[in-house]
Amino acid sequence: MKYLSTIDGLNSLPEKIDFFLMCASYEDRTLTFYDHIEASRINNFKLFYFEEFLKCTKSNIMKYEGKFNLSKYRLSISSPISIADGLIECFSNLEYKSNVVIDISTFTRESLLIILKYLKLNSDKFSEIYLFYRCANVNPELSTRVKQIRSVLGYMGELEEYKPLHLILLSGFEILRAKEIIDTIEPDYISIGFGDEERSISKFLYEINNGFTEKIISYYKNDDVLNVFNHSLIDIYEVKDTLLKLVEDNPNHNFVIVPLSNKLSTIGAGLAALEDSRIQLCYSEVESYNTENYSHMMEECLIEVLNLNP
Repeated sequence: MKYLSTIDGLNSLPEKIDFFLMCASYEDRTLTFYDHIEASRINNFKLFYFEEFLKCTKSNIMKYEGKFNLSKYRLSISSPISIADGLIECFSNLEYKSNVVIDISTFTRESLLIILKYLKLNSDKFSEIYLFYRCANVNPELSTRVKQIRSVLGYMGELEEYKPLHLILLSGFEILRAKEIIDTIEPDYISIGFGDEERSISKFLYEINNGFTEKIISYYKNDDVLNVFNHSLIDIYEVKDTLLKLVEDNPNHNFVIVPLSNKLSTIGAGLAALEDSRIQLCYSEVESYNTENYSHMMEECLIEVLNLNP
């Protein structure tokens, strides 16, 4: 990953962006491209938004509408198929091999994984795929209790009957959400991953993540099935390799991965599942989010050129 100031990061993107995808959010970092990119630089501006958050995102949507000639796609948190339908419509006017830039900062984890699957299935249509991530400090209170746990569209996995279920949870900042997932799935084996200090966005975020992970572990510390490991929070390919090795080391298990950490590690989990069809990815829909004080953007950003044809 390229770890840059936001201005340098934006300047490192293609001078002419064929397709730009972003998700309108209640977070302040959702205005990054509004504040710093000229409208003439983007040929096809594709703005996604979730109907459940429209009340608190409408003002930001209107700002983008006032500056860019854009197309909007209405999504629903409770309907993964709405994301897939939006993507199909989004690229319906694709006439030549194009570059695409995706601001992954404020998409939901589930929507990012569905986008990743779509890009993989249609990778021959894109010349370059850039991922832009605006770093942010997050509030320790992000969401309320879990409403539903479901497999991510396109990532059902090839689970075999009679094999023990191994849950890999990439921990973030939501203790109760993580515990509800583990207790609901009731796996035979549990692996909990968290970012180490050297491969975290910041020391502040590392300390919060580390503390929350220790609390999650404390619920299951006397259980022989618990495994704890470190993974990167800034390099999607390191995350992929870490997860694939864990799967390879346990060939007689069925694997379900639940990414609760940042969006970059979520992409890494998606890449692992795309490479190994035995992996199932799951998403936990929650009842509500802390829309008033979810995060505060940082000056730094991370950029990756996505390679879907290794």
